[in-house]
Amino acid sequence: MKATSLPNTLHIYRFEIIEWTVVLLAFLSGTLHPSPKHFYTALPIIFLSLSAVIMGLGYLLYTFSQHNGERIQGKRRKAAPIFTEAAESIRSMFVAACLSAWPVGLYQAGLPTGYAWTLQDMGLTWWMVILQMWGGIIAVDAYSYWKHRLLHTKPFFPFHRKHHTFHDPTPFAGFAVGPVESVLTYWPLLLICYPPAKHFVPLYLTAIIGFMVLNLYLHCGVTFAWAEK
Repeated sequence: MKATSLPNTLHIYRFEIIEWTVVLLAFLSGTLHPSPKHFYTALPIIFLSLSAVIMGLGYLLYTFSQHNGERIQGKRRKAAPIFTEAAESIRSMFVAACLSAWPVGLYQAGLPTGYAWTLQDMGLTWWMVILQMWGGIIAVDAYSYWKHRLLHTKPFFPFHRKHHTFHDPTPFAGFAVGPVESVLTYWPLLLICYPPAKHFVPLYLTAIIGFMVLNLYLHCGVTFAWAEK
């Protein structure tokens, strides 16, 4: 090992310790939940569901993209690090599941949340709900832009660096971000814990699924002319 590589290795290990500490704190946050029983009951279900959806859709898109679409970077020079991409995505889904378990746990415990299943629950007409949803999408897109800018600053880039090591990614890298970035990405899920922050579930879930599919496509390594249009 070169003398200069040891400090770099220790530097990486230090940030990885911080990342796993965030994972542990996300898990332990359930002890502060108004109903820890419901939090820890919901957590594995949400985690397995999210992981299954991401891995399943990722596999389908990866398989399809191997024989269809136009490669962005030409012929792949070496095997894609699919296992590493998938492992990082699964860790990210665990953090997302911990955050999701807060409002879901409240809902299962019969406590007030921002979940609204009908227009009557929303207290709005259908066109106002759609307008609100579009406004929310614009706000989330703007937040994502500035969050990404933040992650490229010197203090935060170490927590984003690994995502950029997937130079020729597959769909499995779509959510391959570290725990710190995962918290910055998924913390808005906690807003549902606030009852006045109404979220119309049918449209909300549709938007989340759309976000998942889009993110997988953006990392699949190929483009489809019909999709780009």
